Amino acid sequence: MTRPAARCNRSVMNGNDPSFAREATDAVRGRLGSLTPAAWALLVISLAVLAFAFAVRPGLFVDNAIGGLVYGMILVMIALGLSLILGLMGVVNFAHGALFMLGAYFAYQVVGAMGLSFWAALVVAPVAVGAVGLAMEVTVLRRIYDQDPIIGLLATFGLTLMVQEAVRAVWGAAPLGFDVPRALQGGTDLGVTTVGTFRIFTVLVATVAVVAVYLLISRTDFGLTVRAGVQDDEMTEFLGVDLPLRFTAMFCLGAAIAGLGGVLRAAESGLGTGMGQTFVILAFVVVVVGGVGSLFGSVVSGILIGEATFMTPVVLTALSAATGVAAFDVSGIQGLVPYLVMITVLLVRPRGLFGEEGLME
Repeated sequence: MTRPAARCNRSVMNGNDPSFAREATDAVRGRLGSLTPAAWALLVISLAVLAFAFAVRPGLFVDNAIGGLVYGMILVMIALGLSLILGLMGVVNFAHGALFMLGAYFAYQVVGAMGLSFWAALVVAPVAVGAVGLAMEVTVLRRIYDQDPIIGLLATFGLTLMVQEAVRAVWGAAPLGFDVPRALQGGTDLGVTTVGTFRIFTVLVATVAVVAVYLLISRTDFGLTVRAGVQDDEMTEFLGVDLPLRFTAMFCLGAAIAGLGGVLRAAESGLGTGMGQTFVILAFVVVVVGGVGSLFGSVVSGILIGEATFMTPVVLTALSAATGVAAFDVSGIQGLVPYLVMITVLLVRPRGLFGEEGLME
């Protein structure tokens, strides 16, 4: 059996050792310290514009800020699994979006078709998606670890098409949805606006998932052996560690996290067969902006892109209302924002915000 770690870049787990929190803080300070005067001026202007937008429409500002955080945390959950798989196996897993979509449809099956509770779907759907990911890794991906990366990309793209057609055959192509428990249907009054309870729940669940992944990788013997295998696979196996089994488990974990994200997204916005393609592209944007191989970078990047996506229209609307210039209010700008953020970051820092030096340069 080939060893997936042999193709891994040694930086894939950066920021995931026991001193992760300290290194993350140092990284942020380092990025701020390295800003040029022009960058500092741009940062100050951006904060001033945000303050202005809040003054003009405080309710809309807060509502979109929270919406951006929720959207960003969904992106973080997808990007975390994608980053784990890309980092450990060296495979560009285009099928990760399909796993995200499966989580949504499995949740619909549990709640909408079988009549069980949403809480059951929150457990069953990610486990079922993890099992599908396990089958993908064992039957397909394990055989192509030592092949050219384009083979892995084509293989996972083929798996994506298979999953999409299977979903259409079982559930159809029409948009679907399901209800969440009454406890999550209300809202929380923040004074200037009311925030849906389910949005707060989504942020909490995503935060727990991020913390759990960090603790698993950095504070357990399992995570220690995985990190050791990334650094030196031959020596790690010489010490009796079954690396293929551990990497398979990490693939299963990444798939389950994507499935959990699909459950949360579907519960709030409904589900359709195209949601996987949309979000996997955005997840790749998050990974690239944060820095390939940096889980901390994926978290920061996901929140950044989520907030930028939701806040940009608010800022432009406020500027248009204050100045009377209708050109500021650009229609459809929201869909372009993630890619504009990516282009801007890569022009200034080609390796991403927290990527290792030389990795993408």
